[in-house]
Amino acid sequence: MSTLTVSAGEAARRLGVAPITIQRWVDSGILHAERTPGGHRRIYVTELRRLIAESRPAELRGPLAGWLDVLKAGDPRRVKSALVTARQSLGSWAAVADQVASAIAELGRQWEAGTCQIFEEHALSETLRRGVALCSAELPYEPDAPRAVLLTVEGERHTLGLTLGELVLSEAGWRSCWLGEGPPADELQPLIDKLKPDLLVVSASSVASPNEIANYQVALSQAAAKNRVELGLAGSGSWSPDPTVHRLITFEDLRTLLSRE
Repeated sequence: MSTLTVSAGEAARRLGVAPITIQRWVDSGILHAERTPGGHRRIYVTELRRLIAESRPAELRGPLAGWLDVLKAGDPRRVKSALVTARQSLGSWAAVADQVASAIAELGRQWEAGTCQIFEEHALSETLRRGVALCSAELPYEPDAPRAVLLTVEGERHTLGLTLGELVLSEAGWRSCWLGEGPPADELQPLIDKLKPDLLVVSASSVASPNEIANYQVALSQAAAKNRVELGLAGSGSWSPDPTVHRLITFEDLRTLLSRE
């Protein structure tokens, strides 16, 4: 079986359609696919990119296009200036972060469509990261401010969302402790013992393994409950519903949570 294939379910997720639609497209010849010995459809990644490219608008407009132009310039200082201007216009860092998050998602779609190379996506992401860091460094906080620890699930490399979350936390008067990629689950208790956070914000992307997310979530929930630490689960990963934790879909969700603490 070719390694450059995905399951029908994953193809449906990437294209934003129902799995039955993928099956129909394969059966009608719209999508070319392989079949496993068990009869399961495996969709060629090249086919996904073709359909995604055909469905993208020829020209982006509005704030989304503006942010992509700023990022492509490759100047973190220009990114900082654009962030500050957007903050003055939109009224909160949460609103800015949600707008920038749309640009990040568009970069991912362009990569899926084959119109953006991996090195280009990495360069744009790093430019954004450095621009956000310039803004974060200028936001003050009180020494006795509540503390939030920012991390991903173990093995997760997508940390840009957490970087934007720092701006939201700083505006709400919180201190941020940046970890990036999270530690193994058995180190979560020592982490809490040493850093003594009031809030854990943990992110997982859609590419993270659902099983790994589920196992990490169990460990997180147990550690948070034991130490009476609030837990916020962010990103597009497959977090399990849990009424005892906060599901953070947008940065406005984070801002709302912080205002209640």
